[in-house]
Amino acid sequence: MSEETKVGQGGLVEDLPLWDASALAPNVRKRIIFGPGQFWDDYVMRHFTLPPGEKIPPHRHAWDHFVLSLKGHGRVVVQGESIDLAAGRWGRVPPDVEHVFENPGDEDFVFVCIVPAHGDPHAKKTAMRAERAARKTAKNDAKEGAGTP
Repeated sequence: MSEETKVGQGGLVEDLPLWDASALAPNVRKRIIFGPGQFWDDYVMRHFTLPPGEKIPPHRHAWDHFVLSLKGHGRVVVQGESIDLAAGRWGRVPPDVEHVFENPGDEDFVFVCIVPAHGDPHAKKTAMRAERAARKTAKNDAKEGAGTP
């Protein structure tokens, strides 16, 4: 059965490509599970691994940030209020508020977060490339339909 005819798809998160997220924290590891070009055009689900003692410094953005902790013990500090993110816990960071992700534990803090596609630089770039390719295909199809060599 070809990939195009499969009803369901799945795989291991660890098999997904790593994206450079060193601007967030030097040793953070980032993978994109779903996003533009990967089943979901409007949002992106990112998988992060934050090593012990690391943190993603204070930042803010104009969109909601939905978080689910998978492994380890981390926290997100939202405007000074600490939200515990032990494995299995979830959190929400509202738009336009300063927040920090931290791993105070002694093992990796692994979590997924969902943001709009325009809120992730890698997803945004992938979406822009896909839109450009679609416009080019449409332009070529129009030329072929008009009999233009």
